[in-house]
Amino acid sequence: MLEFDVWTIAFSIINILVLFLFMKKFLFGRINAIMEQRAKLVQDDLDKAKSEAEKAQKIRTEYEATVANAKDEAQEIISSARRSAEKQGERITQKAQQEAESIIRTAQKEIALERKQSIESAQSEIADLAIAAASKIVGANLQSDTNKELVDAFLAEEGGCK
Repeated sequence: MLEFDVWTIAFSIINILVLFLFMKKFLFGRINAIMEQRAKLVQDDLDKAKSEAEKAQKIRTEYEATVANAKDEAQEIISSARRSAEKQGERITQKAQQEAESIIRTAQKEIALERKQSIESAQSEIADLAIAAASKIVGANLQSDTNKELVDAFLAEEGGCK
């Protein structure tokens, strides 16, 4: 069986305590210093990461504000261009309408002039035909100027054209 000797146990405990004190003095001190240094590096890295995240958030906020301003400016430019295009379209439409009205007035004047000339030409031909017919009926050649004046006066009276 197993024998327990008090002195062996006591020396083992003393050896363990001496070993613990020796390790504490030479080994644990250095390990703790390394651990503290490591903890400080980790904390510095965390602080740096937090600072970088704040900077990134600030840059993102500025970027979003810049994008929003750019969108607003783009909308303003587009609406300004639309207003300008509408005004220009209205001017072009008005100018075209004025030109069309001018062309219509000119055409109406030309039509009236041609109508007047056609009526005068028709009256002249009718007068000549009437004189020719009257000459054949009477059988003699009358003075054509006098006859023409008589026919013109008759047409003016009856037709109301002159």
